[in-house]
This record gives sequence, structure tokens and C-alpha cells, in this order.
Amino acid sequence: MLSAAEVVVWVNNDTHEVMVWPHKKGCPEDYTGRPVGYWCDPIGAAYSEWHEMSNDRRMRLMTETAIDLAMQGFALKDVHTALAQVAEFRALGSQSYPMARALTSALLGKCLEPNTMSFEDLLRTYAKEASTEK
Repeated sequence: MLSAAEVVVWVNNDTHEVMVWPHKKGCPEDYTGRPVGYWCDPIGAAYSEWHEMSNDRRMRLMTETAIDLAMQGFALKDVHTALAQVAEFRALGSQSYPMARALTSALLGKCLEPNTMSFEDLLRTYAKEASTEK
């Protein structure tokens, strides 16, 4: 898990890929072998405003970015899967049923609600089930 304060969300507008990287790791081009210019960073720790924000504000901006990227043709499942690497974004699944459904759909391929177990228990339980079904 990564901390929201330390990440940069990178997007590739040509391939519609989304990655979340620690700011200290640098640019995706350095690791993917793709030429400079394909990746851009719409939000994250590369910007001074990010460091001044509360985690609540960062999560709002990440959620707004997810919607924005989906409207630009990025697969929402891929966006949520990438953003779920951020501990505070993943924790949104414990805070609301819509986010629990969205994140379980992205991470498990099943739309689940934390009715009889916690969100994190859902992820652990159904991830185990999925791995034994393969």
C-alpha cells in the first residue's frame, strides 16, 4: 500500500493506462521503456498543492480524477484498480456502500457490499475464493 501524500497518478492518454507511483520513483518512462511524453501526471505529490491538502481533499480529487478519466475513455475498472493501491483511497470502501461496490467490482470482479463482514474482510475472503477457483 502507498500513502496518498507520497504518490503521483500517471496516465497514458494513448494507451489509456493508469499507474500510481511513489513520487520519489520518478517518471514511468524510466521503467516502462516508453519514450518521454506519453505519460502525464494530472494529480499527486509532484505538485506543491498536494502537500498542503488534507487526505480528505486528496481523496476527493482522486475520486474526481477517476470520474474525469472514465469520461475520457479510460476503463473505470482499471482506474479504480490503480487508485486502490493508495491506502486512503482503498479505505473509502469501508466508508460507503457505493465505494465498496465499485472497489470490489474492480478488485474482485464481483459487486459486493459489506453487509455481513467488513470491506477488508470481503477483499480477503473473496480474493481467496477467486484464487482457489483458478
